[in-house]
Amino acid sequence: MKKYILCTLMLLGSVGFALAQDDDQTGSDQGSGDAGYAPAAGDLSGAILFGRGLFLDLSLDVPNSFPFGGTVDGSSPTAYRIVSDMNSASNMVGGEARYFITNRIAVKLGGAAIFRNTPDQPNAPAPNAAPGSVQTIPDYAAVDAENEAYMTINLGGEYHFSSKYERLFPYVGANFPFHYGRYTVFDPTVSGGTNPVITDYGQRSAELLGFGIQAAAGVDYYLMEGFFFGFEIKPISFIYAYSTQIPAPGLEERQAETTTLSFFTQPFLKVGFRF
Repeated sequence: MKKYILCTLMLLGSVGFALAQDDDQTGSDQGSGDAGYAPAAGDLSGAILFGRGLFLDLSLDVPNSFPFGGTVDGSSPTAYRIVSDMNSASNMVGGEARYFITNRIAVKLGGAAIFRNTPDQPNAPAPNAAPGSVQTIPDYAAVDAENEAYMTINLGGEYHFSSKYERLFPYVGANFPFHYGRYTVFDPTVSGGTNPVITDYGQRSAELLGFGIQAAAGVDYYLMEGFFFGFEIKPISFIYAYSTQIPAPGLEERQAETTTLSFFTQPFLKVGFRF
């Protein structure tokens, strides 16, 4: 609750500062025209996005160890970020950059990426204690090797409009999102003593690929020259996602696909600078 109150106070303070700046300019310049808020050809802007996460990674379910798991899960890829709830404005989800080709037209590139790697360590069974003695050395479990890669890239273009307010600039555009995710696991555990049992004969993996097309509509409000708050939403969005799961090297893949069509979803708040 405290973070929401703080965010609200910061926003109100910023708007108040902006209105004060407007009053100062009106008093001194008497509305002398463009104060430099409008974007121009050659301008570059960068912004931090706030909202729901961009990644399509929640459906990457790696199969259980073979042959002990018995079943390769049939979960399908889903655009989890396009939902009707859990859209938190306090969550930073990525960034974007825009370059203005003309005073009205801008191209943009946005996205984020996460990479994780955990090397494996084999298990170390404790030696058998002598009869009647206490076991003083513990078993050391194996460390699973895990590799994760999540990436989202968003290419797009925007057309900006002027308005009767010198600080306010609405825009419309189109986005072309691309999503990739991969998660692999290898358990090096060997157990069984004289009759060893190997847990994994190779990596188990799940992989996801997604892409689509989206209409975008938004508005930028400049609190001062070069600094703006923005809001954007997708009036219509289409996402195609395809996933594969492999329980062990050489085995057949479990494949699944999902299409998501949504309207007026995926809102974002922006805080940015223009150079």
